[in-house]
Amino acid sequence: MTDHSGRPGPEVPRSRIQRVLEENPEITTIVAYAIVVVLASIAAYFMVFTDWADFDDEGTVLVGLRAFVDGDALYRDIWSVYGPFYYEFFGGFFSLFGIDVTNDAGRTIVCVLWVGTSLFFGLAAHFLTRNLWLGLTGTAAAFVSLAVLTNEPMHPQGLCVLLLGALTLLLASGPHRRAAWWGGGAGALLAALLLTKVNLGVFALAAAVLAAAFTVWPFAARAWIRGLVGLAVLAVPVVILGRDLDLGWVRELALFEMLAIGAVIFAAQPLRPRAPDRQLLRTMLGGAVGFALAFLAILVGLLLTGPSLGDAYDGIVRQAAGIRDLLLGQTPFPPKSVLAWGIGSLAAAFLATRVFALGERPPAFWSALLRALAGVATWLAIAYIVVVGLNPSSANPVIVPALLAWIAVIPPAGVVETPYKRFLRVFLPALAVIETLQVYPVPGSQLGIASVSFVAVGALLLGDAVTELRAVYADGPGPRRERLAGTLAVAGAALAALFVLNGILQPGAAAYSTYRDNPKLDLPGASLMRIAPPAGEQYEQLVGLLHRNGCTAFIGFPNVNSLYLWSGLEPPVPAPPNGWFYALDDEQQQRTVAELRGAEKPCAIRNEELAASYLKGLPPPDVPLVNYVQDEFRPVTDVGPFEFMLPKPSATDAGQ
Repeated sequence: MTDHSGRPGPEVPRSRIQRVLEENPEITTIVAYAIVVVLASIAAYFMVFTDWADFDDEGTVLVGLRAFVDGDALYRDIWSVYGPFYYEFFGGFFSLFGIDVTNDAGRTIVCVLWVGTSLFFGLAAHFLTRNLWLGLTGTAAAFVSLAVLTNEPMHPQGLCVLLLGALTLLLASGPHRRAAWWGGGAGALLAALLLTKVNLGVFALAAAVLAAAFTVWPFAARAWIRGLVGLAVLAVPVVILGRDLDLGWVRELALFEMLAIGAVIFAAQPLRPRAPDRQLLRTMLGGAVGFALAFLAILVGLLLTGPSLGDAYDGIVRQAAGIRDLLLGQTPFPPKSVLAWGIGSLAAAFLATRVFALGERPPAFWSALLRALAGVATWLAIAYIVVVGLNPSSANPVIVPALLAWIAVIPPAGVVETPYKRFLRVFLPALAVIETLQVYPVPGSQLGIASVSFVAVGALLLGDAVTELRAVYADGPGPRRERLAGTLAVAGAALAALFVLNGILQPGAAAYSTYRDNPKLDLPGASLMRIAPPAGEQYEQLVGLLHRNGCTAFIGFPNVNSLYLWSGLEPPVPAPPNGWFYALDDEQQQRTVAELRGAEKPCAIRNEELAASYLKGLPPPDVPLVNYVQDEFRPVTDVGPFEFMLPKPSATDAGQ
């Protein structure tokens, strides 16, 4: 800047900031991500502290976590279908910092998990594309996918997505000189995932084995290994869904999953290496060692807290398998059109690897455009941004991404890639597609959890599109290359703005309005929560009734476990989950009945409307705890849909 005499004038602050940012791209990157993280944190706070689900999975996991912190034995005294790493990780956190296990503390942790995981996936997209705008867009897309974390705050799925995000970022930022250590970290994350939610861990391991079989020498050099692994992974949907294949929608879901996985396998066929790669082999070896050591350490940590391996198996495997008996919901998709699109996707993958052989065609504008459209469509789907309403579904966030994932497996034309990058090309799409199986048996929040892994798939597609476009214009005149760079920058900025506006700013503003209008919850450990009336008032009245009537214990029909946290009363052992009718076996229910009978004054809280959602229209089963509640308590007052009940003389050992 110059003054009227032609001499340089003082630089205005805005110009100085612009110059510093242009000269220091690292600062620009940090500032851009910081802005998105701050906006996401504000939105997450208001969204987390205004949401409430009547079924109260939140209370169930918090009560179990509090019992673990207090020294109760997991799986023996604490009912759980989740792995020990969740309890060791968060139990250690609460114990280390001396924080009480409350709704406020748990929901604050969820805010951190939500924003942190979104940042992990966004940074992974940045590494995969080498593009700031696409990294910011990936962060916003992941944030939208993970909005389901507000449905069940502190559910183990929150830790699962953090582990998946960390794994994706770790692998996307490679390869590294210390490949064995980097692989060891990835293996440890896989072990932690497996011992947090076993189905998600098994799916991730299946994707890793598939990627290794098709891209790592010497496995990929042997057709029989590729064939066996491919068939085994194709069989995963049948094994997972096998119990309910007599249901039409389950068969269609299994076929859809097999078609999507088959398309990825077809696309991976040409990627097999012709020679060993020491760096990739060290990474794989490190991954195996890291997985084994972390798996062993987590199990040893569990055994030191009291339970046996038999107790762990009973909770993680046997009781987890019983969730299907408690809840079974149909995955929302239009079946006939989805299968038609799945067959088309499989056929396209087969033709793409046969007609356009790897490395045998020059870069093409149309190919780059198709990749870009597939990448944008993938991100729009998981962010629920419907630009054009087309089949197969605009309401299900995983269908379109799963059908397009195979495209990311095929490298752009004219590019020579490392074996490590080819491993990523198979692993990331396979991971995203196989993880969609978690929508069975309950396609609730699992739809959002399943969709977040497609952030990395969309990044691969868009990064490949940019690579191929640049190759097309590489030999053109300078102005054409400059126009391409300008066009890509504008398109990237517009895409980032669209996702931040739709995925963060607008939901955050709506949540703020709700938070401002809702009354404060006047209950211990929940003072930050603002839930819509009349629920908050009803819970306050129930806690007041428990105290005024001198209840020393209580049982819900079904349980609203947060009432234990708010009332200060301890649950019976083992603490019954919300839908305990089928979740607890007869022996566990009899133990709970004995605990309640031994209390000085047990009480009961019954909600027939809420119970119906677990009973699936059937009468309550003839089991010990159901019979105890129905026979040994009498209703005294109603609080909305709740019946507050006091014990008959025969309800306690002293009265018998």
